[in-house]
Amino acid sequence: MKIFTTLSTLCIIAAGTPALAQTELNTRPPAGNMPAPVPGARSTMPIARPSDLSTYRTSTLGIDLGWGGPYGGLGVSYAHLVGPSTDVNVGLGVGLGGKIGVGVRHFLSSHRPLSPYLGLNLARSGRVDDFSITLNEGTASEEKATVQLASSALLHLRSGLRWQPGRVGLIGTLGYGVRLSSDPVTYFTSTGQPPSPQMRDMVNIFSPGGLELSIGMSIGLGR
Repeated sequence: MKIFTTLSTLCIIAAGTPALAQTELNTRPPAGNMPAPVPGARSTMPIARPSDLSTYRTSTLGIDLGWGGPYGGLGVSYAHLVGPSTDVNVGLGVGLGGKIGVGVRHFLSSHRPLSPYLGLNLARSGRVDDFSITLNEGTASEEKATVQLASSALLHLRSGLRWQPGRVGLIGTLGYGVRLSSDPVTYFTSTGQPPSPQMRDMVNIFSPGGLELSIGMSIGLGR
């Protein structure tokens, strides 16, 4: 009788074990169906921004001084990185008339303190009314003219070097401004005759477009 009772008990336990195992399997989530992350929860993994790959600050204030620049002889600009090596900049300044424009620069070695760059700028120069020029004053070949400069659209092709050891750096630029509009110069000579080639050469030095040679300060903003 005891043997029969013991065998019955073992059969009941053996029959219940697969059911218990099946119940545990049903309550465990499959490995491929893990719960989705809770919306709004912050990930603990760092996400690299494009600017993290560059030594430059995301935003930069520029102060430029020189000849023939897109923002005049003395200009102020603001630049913002849109990639680890490329920024978009806007600025304005003064020279012989005011200038305003927008541009893009690509730095070839932005992970280093010293980097060459290539750039393009579109600029608009302001109108200048009635400034006088006298050549060979006091001689028999004296020539006088009153000159007006109309507003002009310009495409500046630029290249240079940026040295940025820290928050403050320097940018040297060599470029050329291509005039997209017609000749902005109007002459009014004292004799009523067309200006001489010498007079034209003198005015072309100051008129929009031509060679750019400038140096600027680059001041990093924020982080």
